[in-house]
Amino acid sequence: MNTNGGEDDAIVPILVKELQGHGDSAVDVVSNFSEKEEGATRRRLWSPWRVVKDLISWLVVMREAFGAPFLGVVMIVYGVSQGYAGTMKLLATNYYWRDVLKMQPASTQAFLALSSIPWDIKPIYGLITDTFPIAGRWPYLVICGIAGCLCLWALAFFTLSPWMTTLFLAGVALCTAFPDVVTDAAVAQQSRTTPKLASDLQSLSWGSLAVGGFFGCGVSGAAVHSFGAQGSYLLISVAPLMLIVAALALSENRLPKKSLNFQFEALLRTLRLFGQTLRDPILWKPALYIYLSQGSLCPDISEAMFFWFTDPVSGPGFNEEFMGLVNAVGYLAMFIGVAGYNYRFRSQTFRKMFLWSQVASSFIGLLDIILVSRVNLRMHIPDRAFVLSDTALTDAISKLKLMPMLVLSAQLCPNGIEGTVFAFLMSVSNFGLTSGSWFGALLLKWLHVQKDDYSRLWLAVLIRSLMRLSPLLFLFLVPDCTVESIKPPNIALPYDLEIEEITKDIELCDKVSVHGSDE
Repeated sequence: MNTNGGEDDAIVPILVKELQGHGDSAVDVVSNFSEKEEGATRRRLWSPWRVVKDLISWLVVMREAFGAPFLGVVMIVYGVSQGYAGTMKLLATNYYWRDVLKMQPASTQAFLALSSIPWDIKPIYGLITDTFPIAGRWPYLVICGIAGCLCLWALAFFTLSPWMTTLFLAGVALCTAFPDVVTDAAVAQQSRTTPKLASDLQSLSWGSLAVGGFFGCGVSGAAVHSFGAQGSYLLISVAPLMLIVAALALSENRLPKKSLNFQFEALLRTLRLFGQTLRDPILWKPALYIYLSQGSLCPDISEAMFFWFTDPVSGPGFNEEFMGLVNAVGYLAMFIGVAGYNYRFRSQTFRKMFLWSQVASSFIGLLDIILVSRVNLRMHIPDRAFVLSDTALTDAISKLKLMPMLVLSAQLCPNGIEGTVFAFLMSVSNFGLTSGSWFGALLLKWLHVQKDDYSRLWLAVLIRSLMRLSPLLFLFLVPDCTVESIKPPNIALPYDLEIEEITKDIELCDKVSVHGSDE
């Protein structure tokens, strides 16, 4: 039992007092305060009440460092638009392809990979937001919110062909990915200017995603069961409207209007700077590893597993509510993985984190063979207990692997084109996942895994799990350093005055968008 309650109670007011009265920046105060309290904090026994107090003090620190409006936008974009809406759409779309369109697992996975392409071309959105801001960057959220609703309504009210369904799903993905780029750019800029809180910003982003996703999972199963896959799209369509709220949360000054020629010249300069950055080994080596490790070498067979999970003859025959519960457990594990990285593993080197997370992912994947071969029943382990445990371990390990990748990506963004570079790194990651989906679709096709024949599903699981070790051959591409010691690419600006003016305009836009509402 914790006997130091009085010391814990004093943490938040002391920190707030220091932040209010200190002459230095909030980050410096946070750093000094953390160094003073680190030793004592580690000696205290864990308790749920202390976790709540630590969370409150952490949010106070983040608010003082970045401002409440900026944190609100981060939580809305990641937690509502991607977390809540993303989990609802994931389950509804799986049942839509299976029950409405009557597709096979391999074909479903191939079409879903096509619909995710908007996530793979995020650098284009970064170029647009960096070079052609509409009174800044945040008004793009309004456009995407309206367009996203229209795409979801089309899926809800009409039974479409597989190709048209893919087109509208791609539209939904576009209207989710574009706001993600806008927010990613702001997060990357703040991570670069305040590196000591870079991991905290990523923890807030993915923690919001986990909480929103967990809530979405709680209602997704019941929604699909009660309203069907198409009816669930109507519930999802509420989420894009929240993007408008996110855009209005930050006041933003308009930048001086430029001529069209000047804008295109700025675009060309941004492309030249991006090309110069991309040639730097500090950037392209980690980018290559991100692509390889995120799935290009590892086939994804998730759709075959979903079809098998919901098959009452060959598989366990899970219903919609339980599949929603599985997703909820996955998001709860994501939250645990994010917290675990933030509290225990953030000081580890990138190379060490990628090594052990990849090994753990391969080992956990092999456990699925026990499930699909039905050995778990002979071991008297119920299907539901096995799936929930396996999902929790898999998602926790995947987030422990993903967090250092996000922190590394944010730290590699140079000044002035942070939106473009961070979007590029995230698109590399997403395209790796897309490549893994196509790889998995080919594997399922080759093994003849269909919704009426799962006899070789165990072999697909074995190949997938062993292939997860293959990225370790390229681990030398990752810098063997921590987040504090890594440096972004060094860019020599060849267009002194004009580039400086453009960079200042972009930075002014970001600063006003982040802090404008507090003034």
